[in-house]
Amino acid sequence: MLRALALLGGIIALTACATGTGVSRPGVGTETDFSQEPIFLLTDIAGKEAADLDALLGEPEMTRSEGRGEFRRYGLASCALFVILYPDENGVKRAASVNAGALKSGEEKPDLDLCLAHGRLKEF
Repeated sequence: MLRALALLGGIIALTACATGTGVSRPGVGTETDFSQEPIFLLTDIAGKEAADLDALLGEPEMTRSEGRGEFRRYGLASCALFVILYPDENGVKRAASVNAGALKSGEEKPDLDLCLAHGRLKEF
């Protein structure tokens, strides 16, 4: 239990200190009126295994394993997506927590639904 709390504290600290990758993301705003069909929904991410997330989102920009949990950061078009995987009852790591973070330190935390709706910067 103590390891899980330490992992969670570290992840919160990483989330608070998230920085941009230096990549320009032209044409992507943070407006709250997203009139297009969303690229991703939370249901596309929650409960998925790491391989499924990588197939959907591309390779994570950062991964960190601690104890039984795993933290992954994916760079999306308008945000950084933070996914925490924990083993399920069968021992398979699945996305148990999904949050959005700013691309650059000091920017306001984006809305998770808008973050997912804008999708990736480019297809691979």
